[in-house]
Amino acid sequence: MSETVGRRPLALLASACVVLRLPALLMSRFYDPDEAAIAVQARTIVAGGRLYVDMADRKPPIPPFVYAWWFQVTSSNDIRGPRLFVALLLALAAVALTLEVARTHGRTAGLWAGSLYVLGAYAFGPADAGAANYAHFALPLATIALLCCRRAGWRYSLAGGLMLGLAILSRQSWIFAVPAAALSCWFAAKAKGVATHAIGLAAGIGLAALFAPWSEYWFWNFKSSPGFVFASVDVGWVVSRGLAAVGIFVAFHLALVVAAGSTLPASLRREPDLWLWALTGLAATSAGFRFYGHYWLQLLPPLVLLAAPVLAAASVRRQRLAQASLAVGAVVALVLLFVPHAFRDRPDPAPLAATIRQCTAVDQRVFVWGSFPELSVLVDRPAAGRLVHMDFVTGRSGGRSGGSDAVTPGARTKMMDDLRADPPTVLVDTSGVSNLGYQAFPMLGQPELGDFARAGYTPQAVAGGFVLWWINGHVPCAAATP
Repeated sequence: MSETVGRRPLALLASACVVLRLPALLMSRFYDPDEAAIAVQARTIVAGGRLYVDMADRKPPIPPFVYAWWFQVTSSNDIRGPRLFVALLLALAAVALTLEVARTHGRTAGLWAGSLYVLGAYAFGPADAGAANYAHFALPLATIALLCCRRAGWRYSLAGGLMLGLAILSRQSWIFAVPAAALSCWFAAKAKGVATHAIGLAAGIGLAALFAPWSEYWFWNFKSSPGFVFASVDVGWVVSRGLAAVGIFVAFHLALVVAAGSTLPASLRREPDLWLWALTGLAATSAGFRFYGHYWLQLLPPLVLLAAPVLAAASVRRQRLAQASLAVGAVVALVLLFVPHAFRDRPDPAPLAATIRQCTAVDQRVFVWGSFPELSVLVDRPAAGRLVHMDFVTGRSGGRSGGSDAVTPGARTKMMDDLRADPPTVLVDTSGVSNLGYQAFPMLGQPELGDFARAGYTPQAVAGGFVLWWINGHVPCAAATP
């Protein structure tokens, strides 16, 4: 069944990964707050700080270190470099996927697989199609892991485990896929495949020790996650958001979903491991009931492998309908990339960041109360508090109302110890800004932090609902007057 695809189609698929991302490569503004959160960690690493110790987030280490490398090389905070890196990784995975499916199912199926993969990875809203966040780093690594796990021979199983471990170090939700990967290795290489896969997986995850203290990595990525994942929710909100998310995903990926599901009974008997990969991806997407667009990327690789042979064998009419569906999804997603905040309205941090830069020295620290990492990056000053955002302190979780079940143990102590040890020049209170979600968490109402601010700082209200608290002895900023 193995057939040669040819260099030109592969080059077109790889080029599409960059061309479709072109608006995000030309615009330096943030598409997703996660990009800014990664950048905050990266800036700390560049300054000599330790991940999870000097700056913590409940996320894996590889993306912050890639950002840090780029920031160091370019001496800037420009995130377009990591976006290009993600696009190139995706291109590599698309080529590997196309060649593998061509080997097992023929050239036509291989080209369908590459097209479904490349276009499916961009068929989302702007924050999910244009950003370079954890899910985008993990997708190409996990795709190659899936391909390796399904190849015969223990060496492929070992490589699959290593790549899945790296995917988990890019987005920890890929740990859901471990049972599916083990099943693929069993079908491909029996017990030896499962054993070597486990060795590779352990080695991949173990590389976290190169990036950060192991105990801190484990705490922030896994031990502290249940409160975030299982934070209390409103059932009606979950149902409506879940149905909307499913509808949007299916609408943007209609050809993929219909083709993969059209032969469900037969493919379930023939390739149960792919359906287990898809099921674990769905579980990862649903964990915490947030249903963000980029969560759905975890379903993409197995669905592509299921759908490509079906479309390759379909009638010309059905193939044309599928092609039209893919084209419409890609065009809509591309147009939306020119409007980064089409579905997520966030304040522009640039004016306030410029004001704070004007009124502080380059070595004076800035503390941001709330969840506004975009400001922490653009202000270009050392970030105080040791936390990417304050959701860990308040229990605010994915836009939900805060609660003690979602508060990260030790987060408040970590924050206050840092503030007391080296008081920042300015505290930025974002709780007066309606669309940043912190109205219910005024800074002055926080235990310890409120007393800390009153005792040592002078408030100054500025435009947009922000309040700047200047350390006593520091002349309030004239440029900040509304």
